Amino acid sequence: MIFWIDIDDLMFHLLHHGRPSGIQRVVFEIGAALRALYGNNVQFVHRGSNPADPRDFRTLDWTMVEAAFRHIMGNAGSSSASTAKSVPVTPQAAGDIASNAALSTFFESESRVLSELGDLTRILGRMGLDAVRNRVTKRRSQTPRMEFAEGTKLADAASPGDVFLTLGAPWHHRHYIHTIRWMRDDLRMRFGLLMHDLVPIRCPEWCDRGIITTFKSWHQAILPLADVIFANSQATARDVESYLKEQGIDTPVQAIPLGTGFGLAETATASEALVDEPYALFVSTIEARKNHALLFRVWRQLLEDMPAEQVPTLVFAGREGWLVSDLMQQLENSRWLNGKIRFIQNPTDGELRRLYADCSFTLFPSFFEGWGLPVTESLSMGRPCIASNTTSIPEAGGSLGRYFNPCSLKEAYTVIRQTIEDPEGLTAWTQQVRTEFKPRPWTESAKTILTAFEPV
Repeated sequence: MIFWIDIDDLMFHLLHHGRPSGIQRVVFEIGAALRALYGNNVQFVHRGSNPADPRDFRTLDWTMVEAAFRHIMGNAGSSSASTAKSVPVTPQAAGDIASNAALSTFFESESRVLSELGDLTRILGRMGLDAVRNRVTKRRSQTPRMEFAEGTKLADAASPGDVFLTLGAPWHHRHYIHTIRWMRDDLRMRFGLLMHDLVPIRCPEWCDRGIITTFKSWHQAILPLADVIFANSQATARDVESYLKEQGIDTPVQAIPLGTGFGLAETATASEALVDEPYALFVSTIEARKNHALLFRVWRQLLEDMPAEQVPTLVFAGREGWLVSDLMQQLENSRWLNGKIRFIQNPTDGELRRLYADCSFTLFPSFFEGWGLPVTESLSMGRPCIASNTTSIPEAGGSLGRYFNPCSLKEAYTVIRQTIEDPEGLTAWTQQVRTEFKPRPWTESAKTILTAFEPV
C-alpha cells in the first residue's frame, strides 16, 4: 500500500510566496513524518501540465521539496518593524484565490508553469535557490533512485488499495471532485482528507465573500467521497461531525494529534534583537478572526490606566491579511499608540525564534481556530501564553495557558494587566512552562493517519 500525498498547494506557495502559511507548513511536517515512518511507501504528487485535466497528477522528488522548504523557512523572508506605519501585504491564504476569477486563472496558469518545469532542480533555479539545487543534485547522484521516476503519472504508478491524501487546502481547484471520483472509481484508491477548520461555514462574517461559496460547495461535494476524514483537534472533529450530520453524510472522523511548532527549536536564532524594550508578542496574520482589534483596545486602556513605562510594547508578528482595513487605519491614526504597538512583517524562523526568546509572554485572542499552533509554539519556546477560551485553543494550551473570553474586553484586560503587574508570578509561570511542557513529535500525527488505513 502506497500513500500518495497531494502537495500541489505546498509547491505553489514555495514557488510564488516564499513563505508558506500555517496549512502548508502542516502539510510539510506531516508529509516528512510519514516519509520517515513509511519510507518509499509514501510518495508525493502535484498537478501536471494541464490543470483542467483532473487525472493529470505526477510524482515529485521529496528530497528536493524538503531541501527547498527547509532552506526557505530558515533563510527567506524579511521583516520590517513599524511604530508609526505598516506596509500592506497582499493576503496569500489559498482561499483568496477562490474569491476572484482572475486570480483563479492566474493560479492555474502558474501551476502549468510549475508542472512544465518538470524536474525540481529547474524549479529551484527559478526560485533562485541554486545552492540548494546543486547540493541536492549531488545527493541525488549518490543515493538510490526513487521507486518512481519524477514526473511519473499517478495513473501509471498507483494500485488498487493505495491511499490518496489531501492534507492541504486545494478547494480553490474547481475540478478536484472529478479527481477524487476518478481515483476512487477507476484507480480503486482510497481517499483521506484533513480538515483544518470550518470557519467559512460556521463563521462566514470573518471570511472573504468568495471563499464562503467556494468552500461550502467544495466540501459538500468532497466530504461524501472520503473514506476517512481527519481533524486537527477534538474541537474540529466535533465541528465536522456536526456538519456531516446536518448534510446527511456518514463518514468517520478521526482527530489527529498535531505536532508542536515547525522546528523553531532547531532554527538558528537571529543574532540581533528586533525589539529592545520589554514586550508581549502576538504571532499571527492580521485579520478580523484573529482579534487584533481587541488587543488594540486593551493596550489603549492600559496606557490610560498605567504609566506608559510600565506597559510593555505589544508586537504583532506576521503579515497583513483581509478584513482589517479599518483596524490598520486606526493604528495609523493613533501612530500605533505612539509606538506602544509595533508590526514586524514576515519574520523568518530565526527572527521568530528571537522574538519568542526575548518576549515577556505571548497572546492569542483569536475568535475561532482549528487548532492554535501559535499557542503550542509559544509553549515549546518556553514562553507563557494568554489566549482566548474558545474552540480548540484550550486544547493547544492545556493547563499551562491562561484564558479569557475573546468577546470580553474586561476579561482580556484583567488577565493581561494582572500578568504585567505580577513579575514574580510571571517568572514562576515561565519556569512552569519550561519544566512541564512536553513537545509532541509530528510522527504522532503520521502514526494516526497510518493506523486509520491499516487492514482490518
